[in-house]
Amino acid sequence: MDNFPSVRTEARFVPDRRYTALAAGGVVVALAVLLTTDDSPGRLILGIAAMVLAGYAATDLFFSPRLVASAQGVAVNAPLTRARLAWADIEDIRADTRLRFGLRSTTLEIDAGSTLAVLSRRSIGADPAEAAELIRAFRPAS
Repeated sequence: MDNFPSVRTEARFVPDRRYTALAAGGVVVALAVLLTTDDSPGRLILGIAAMVLAGYAATDLFFSPRLVASAQGVAVNAPLTRARLAWADIEDIRADTRLRFGLRSTTLEIDAGSTLAVLSRRSIGADPAEAAELIRAFRPAS
């Protein structure tokens, strides 16, 4: 039996697969109704909905993991931001909470000067405040 606690060498954040499955299910339902209805405007709306939901499901699968943190730095793999950031380049990692139209939204922000990666709770599959704390724990002491 090993007396040493397990040490994580990296933390991976992937989109919540429940939402990916829900989007894929929505595509199937939208296509099924699209093929059985005679309503032309309804078919257009269902087609657009199917494409949007398919886009969500595809990006969740193709851009996974969204974020990987290790002692070497942070790798971001998002549809609009793809970057490998060394710890020396990262200025701040924080959870930013905003209130707009009565809705609270918390995002994870990784500020590396000219690169600002903003990731939602849905895209990393975890609470942004907890994720920020875990990612900062990988930063080597200087």
